[in-house]
Amino acid sequence: MKQNMKRMLLVLCMAVCFFALSACGSASEEAVEPISPEIEQTMSDGAKSYLEQFASYSDEDLAAQLKQAEKQKNTVIESAISSWTSSKDDLGKMGEIQSVTVERADDDSYTAVVQASFEKRDLTFSLTAEESVSSYGGTSLVPTELSFVVNYSFGEKMEKAALNTLMGMGTVFLVLIFISLIISSFKKVNEIEANVKAKKAGAEAPAAAPAPVQTAAPAAAPARTAAPAAGNAANDGELVAVITAAIAAATGVPADSVNIRSITRK
Repeated sequence: MKQNMKRMLLVLCMAVCFFALSACGSASEEAVEPISPEIEQTMSDGAKSYLEQFASYSDEDLAAQLKQAEKQKNTVIESAISSWTSSKDDLGKMGEIQSVTVERADDDSYTAVVQASFEKRDLTFSLTAEESVSSYGGTSLVPTELSFVVNYSFGEKMEKAALNTLMGMGTVFLVLIFISLIISSFKKVNEIEANVKAKKAGAEAPAAAPAPVQTAAPAAAPARTAAPAAGNAANDGELVAVITAAIAAATGVPADSVNIRSITRK
């Protein structure tokens, strides 16, 4: 029983919240002031006039209008000319205006959306204007934005998306390749820097002392050679004769009896 009571209370609370939100939504919708027929007609006619005027411009006319807008610093017309210039080649000649809808964009601004057919594709043109109070007390609608949107088919949109994806990926790969080339060149830069430092250090170092020249040792003096054997034998014979004569005179022995032997030193 208690569980059933809790469920019923929960359902009642949800119902009360739902009705409260619905009342708030209806109150906010009722608070929006409807667009007056005069403003709706002015916005509709102005949007048609702008679109037909841009469609009739040649390239020379667009250049002249852009120059004049830049001179007057009219950024709204400058943006509109730029938007139309980038879209007109995909449209071709203008066909007919299919529909015009006017809605309130803000408290004091309105937007007119024009659907028009062209030779190649359809176009959605939007004109946004806001109410401005003039110096004499009247009100006027001043354009604040003009935009041209080409209605591409689903296949064309997918093709453009694929091309944009490929271009983005290609750009990323090119950037990565460029970065890798820069990183790989760091090694060569370091090598060049090391070579320059080595050359600079070699130029600043003092010249090495010359190595001593090895000179040949002086030739040894020639050893004294022995006298000829004939000279030695003659000297020995004379010495033997003198000694023999002295011994014979001293002893009274005949010289023939004296025998003298030579002693050779080893």
